[in-house]
Amino acid sequence: MTNDTKSHKPQRKLEMASVRKAISSLRLFPKSHDFFGFYQKSGENIVRGTRLLCKILAEKNGRAELTKQLKEIEQQGDTITHDVIDLLHHTFLTPFDRSDMHLLIVKMDDILDFAYYVGNRFTRYRVEEVPSEMKMLAEIVARAAEEIAQAVLDLKDLKNSHKILERCLKIKNLENDADEKMNAAIELIFGREWGDPLEVMKLKELMENLEAATDKCEDVANIIEGIILKHV
Repeated sequence: MTNDTKSHKPQRKLEMASVRKAISSLRLFPKSHDFFGFYQKSGENIVRGTRLLCKILAEKNGRAELTKQLKEIEQQGDTITHDVIDLLHHTFLTPFDRSDMHLLIVKMDDILDFAYYVGNRFTRYRVEEVPSEMKMLAEIVARAAEEIAQAVLDLKDLKNSHKILERCLKIKNLENDADEKMNAAIELIFGREWGDPLEVMKLKELMENLEAATDKCEDVANIIEGIILKHV
């Protein structure tokens, strides 16, 4: 054996050790509940956050404390999203397309981000008079969130694909309803004497972000439909 061959042996051992370490860090055959458990938690968290937003808009007392709770829920959502992305990076085989799973959890988290934005700004703006259309928009977001929570739970068994697609259709109908409520709200706040133009601009911003939250709900529905199309 030549000296040159001997000199390469330690290097090969190091390379093989690195390969074995990389392989051991991957979950080749993950349990499905690793992912689906996280998606279930995310869905439940979104429902809690959007329902809390409805409460913030409806109740005049304790809004600061409720907004603090909403922030905690939003932070929990960020943690869940990070955990899913980390799991995707360390799992070789995933239940669905990796990019779809990444996009799904990110868009779900976006809904909660918008909910917190509206709740936080609403509280800090000290809005006193809340148009009923604004409360209706928040209710639509919460109802869409409930459909999403159940839809991602049902993804564990694609035999339920027809039920999942029905929920996706409901989400899209809710988004269309939100568009109509948004138009009615804009006509309302600009068509009456509010006394303070600044109040009008506050309400307009908040309602636009509520409507954007319903758009994110529709994005989630579209992603779920795409997943079903690829696997059924």
